[in-house]
Amino acid sequence: MSFFPSLQRSSLNPSAAARYVFIDNAKAIGIVLIVIGHSKGLSDYMVRLLFSFHVPLFFFISGFLLKPGKLDESVYGNAKKILRTLAWPYFLFFCFAYLYWLATRNIGAKAALSVGRLWYDPVAGLLTGLEPDLYINPPLWFFPCLVATVILYQAARKLLNLTAATCWFVILGFAVTLAVSRPPYRLLLGLDTMWPALSFYAIGQYVRERAWFDNMRAGHLLLAGLIACALLVGVGQLNDRVDLATMYFGAQPLLYLPVSLFGIAAVLCVSKLFPASGIAAWLSENTLVIFPAHFVFLGLVRGAALSLRIIDNNYRYGMGWSVASSALALLLCVPVVYVWRRLPK
Repeated sequence: MSFFPSLQRSSLNPSAAARYVFIDNAKAIGIVLIVIGHSKGLSDYMVRLLFSFHVPLFFFISGFLLKPGKLDESVYGNAKKILRTLAWPYFLFFCFAYLYWLATRNIGAKAALSVGRLWYDPVAGLLTGLEPDLYINPPLWFFPCLVATVILYQAARKLLNLTAATCWFVILGFAVTLAVSRPPYRLLLGLDTMWPALSFYAIGQYVRERAWFDNMRAGHLLLAGLIACALLVGVGQLNDRVDLATMYFGAQPLLYLPVSLFGIAAVLCVSKLFPASGIAAWLSENTLVIFPAHFVFLGLVRGAALSLRIIDNNYRYGMGWSVASSALALLLCVPVVYVWRRLPK
C-alpha cells in the first residue's frame, strides 16, 4: 500500500485532458499557502498578503468545481450530500484537536492560555462553528461556512440564472464587507461569513461556465499573472491584515474583494502555466484532511522543538522556521491521509 497513490499516476494518462489540471495546481498552491500562513516566522507584510486571498481562493475553487448538472438536482438532496461530505471531517478533526488540547493544555506556554478554561469549554466551538470559539483548531470555521455557502448558492440558482446570481452575490458580498467589520454579535455556523464567501463561490462558477481560462495562451497567462501579482502587492499594501473568519475586512474594506480577486487571479495564472504534477495532485486530493489537520501539527512541531531544546521561548522565528515547520506539518499529514482514506464515510 502506497502512502502516495497520486504520485504513481502518469500525468500523461488519457483522462488528464478531461480534468482541470490547473485547479489541482491551484489547490496545491493554496493549501501550502494556508499552512505557511498559520506558521510562526512570517513577516507582518507576508501574513497580510497571504490572508488577503488564500481562504477566498478555496471558496472560488469550490464554486469552480460545482458541476452545472448538480444545479438541476434538488436543493434538499444536494444539502444532504454536502453535509455528509463536510460534517464528518469537521467533527473528526475537532475531536483530534480536542484530544491534543486536553493532553497538552497544561504544558509550557499553553498553561497560561488555558487558565480558567474548563475541560469541556472547547465544545462550544464545535456547536457554534465560530473561529474565536474554535481556538483549539481555528481553520475548522471554514467547514460550516462552506456548507452554508453551497446550499444557499444552489437554492438561489433555482430562481436566478448564472449572470444574475453572480451579480447579486458579488453586490451582497461587497455590501457586507463595507457595512460589517468585526461585528459585536455573530451568526452561528457560517451564516455571516457566507455572504463574502458567496461572492467568491459565485465568481468561481461563473469563470468555469464562461471558460475564461480554457484557451488562454502561455504569453497571455504570464502577462495576466504579472499584472495580478503587481496589483496584489501594490493595492494590498493600502489595507491592513484582513480575516474573513472574524469578519474583519481591514481599515479599507472597499479593497477587500478586489485584492482577494487579484490574489486568486495570480494563483490561477501561475497554476495554468504548470503541467500536471503528482505532488500537486496529492495535495489537491487531500486538502479536506490537510486543511483541518495542519494547525495541530504546526503546534506539535513547535512543542517538540521546545521539548528537545532545539529552540527556546526566546527563539526569534523567521522565514526558515516558517518553511521548515510547514514542511514538517505537511509530512505529518501523510499518515493521517492514509488512515482517513480507510475510514468508513
